[in-house]
Amino acid sequence: MKAGVLGIVDGTFSAVDSVTETVTADGQDLERSLQIDRVFSTPAGEMAFEGRAAAETLVDRETARIDGGDIERIESTRTVTAYTEFVGVPGEFMAVDSGDGTFAFDLVAAATDTTIERASIDLDAFFEGHASATPWKTGFSGTGANAVNGVFHGEDLRTTHDLDDILRDSSLNQVGLRYPYDGADVKMTAARSGYVEVYRPTAFDSGRYLDYLHEEITPHVQ
Repeated sequence: MKAGVLGIVDGTFSAVDSVTETVTADGQDLERSLQIDRVFSTPAGEMAFEGRAAAETLVDRETARIDGGDIERIESTRTVTAYTEFVGVPGEFMAVDSGDGTFAFDLVAAATDTTIERASIDLDAFFEGHASATPWKTGFSGTGANAVNGVFHGEDLRTTHDLDDILRDSSLNQVGLRYPYDGADVKMTAARSGYVEVYRPTAFDSGRYLDYLHEEITPHVQ
């Protein structure tokens, strides 16, 4: 795993166990399952865990049918199962594979008596801290007459845009950088909403991804 949405732990725990439970919503029993598939050490020596989660939820939907020439609208409720994979460092942070998987934050938090909140990343500070990196993607949002809203792509945006001038009236909501990290040429992207993906090197595994998040991203979590 080398892409996901970051969640920050408020509290402490040294391990998390697999658990399956039944909860009741609107009079219906729903299953939730948290499975820890592996406990391991990252290359930097951090204890880590990896697993999967699934949770049933109730979803309202509206359909239609034709009855004797009349069109009827029908509202019904069905059970759907959300699924995600995750990795994490006990008592520090975890990452789920997409925004749809953030329900796993609640499952791990409940199993460890902690709180896990989706991270908000200060991309302006992250960008400033990597002044020598090559930006290949930037997304901006801002207010005022001179603010820039939009997304730029290119080989090296420092050569085609005055990013410092843009940042005077706008803030980064996404950024993609290329730069040396831990002996490798990293190509990555991050969003203010907590999503972080490492495209290169392709050999990045879950352990290296967790080390990258710990060293490069978590210092800039708001």
